[in-house]
Amino acid sequence: MVDAIGSKAVTSHDRLVVPVAAATKPAATTERTSDAVAKQHDLSAIAFDFGEPSAAETERVDAVRRAVRNGTYPITPETIADRMLALKLYWNPNK
Repeated sequence: MVDAIGSKAVTSHDRLVVPVAAATKPAATTERTSDAVAKQHDLSAIAFDFGEPSAAETERVDAVRRAVRNGTYPITPETIADRMLALKLYWNPNK
């Protein structure tokens, strides 16, 4: 049978009292922690390197910036309008 939900009296034999010793830090834990921290730093460095643009990308961006600054970058209003309509209609003109 299942006891009903609610409060019920607690007697002293319902709980066991066990002596507890003070916690100590194992020596191996500090070594593993430092290894884990070192690995985390290595992974962070690798992830940071992935965020760097390649040399080709930086050269291309610099070339476009120079062309825009000099006024030689080809801007055609028809292409801009077509791309804006394509974005609005979720259409890919390159297919």
